[in-house]
Amino acid sequence: MRKEKRVIEGPEIKISGKLGRFEIVKVVVSSFIEFEKDKKGKGIEFRYPVEKLSNGETLYIHRPGVKWNFDFKVEIPPDCGLEEGRHDQIALILREMKRNDKEEFEKLWKMIDSLYHCLNNDVDAMLKETPISYKDEVAIDILLKVIKWLFIMEDIIYWHYEGRAFLYNFFVYAINEEDETRFQDTISKIRQRKIRPDNIKKLLKECNIEWKLP
Repeated sequence: MRKEKRVIEGPEIKISGKLGRFEIVKVVVSSFIEFEKDKKGKGIEFRYPVEKLSNGETLYIHRPGVKWNFDFKVEIPPDCGLEEGRHDQIALILREMKRNDKEEFEKLWKMIDSLYHCLNNDVDAMLKETPISYKDEVAIDILLKVIKWLFIMEDIIYWHYEGRAFLYNFFVYAINEEDETRFQDTISKIRQRKIRPDNIKKLLKECNIEWKLP
């Protein structure tokens, strides 16, 4: 008989302010080690609250992730307009948001850029300083907080910067590609995991855009 999973909720992991990538990884991984060190066992999983959301819910990260080391999955809240929160889905959302309202999108992108470079990890503070108004179904704070934790997840899976850089530069490509056929082909290959950083670098070069490191 298959053993039922047991999910244990851990303490809140709070990442805010101007905290660098390596400091963030240290805080997150140390939290996992400290809480899980005496709770390991077959069928045991963990979830940690990481963000308060505007809809009254909480954003959680869930362990183990895909690779069974220190990685995690971001639990996407239902009905927030992000579907399953896959990289390709978020890229499509960002692309559409830019098309719908370039002025508001510029404000949003500056915040994504700040999260990427860890200049400001506090989404609520950024939105309080620069409110963003969109008429679609996507909750801006949830979108930004999910992206923030996807960046962190990439840092933990890949100890160098390549995971974070790949995700960010893929988003850059998605919002700037004007050739719809090429874009759809790229999205299809992303879903099939057939795209590597060098492929995105080449596509960006064709758009006259430089690959940006964190």
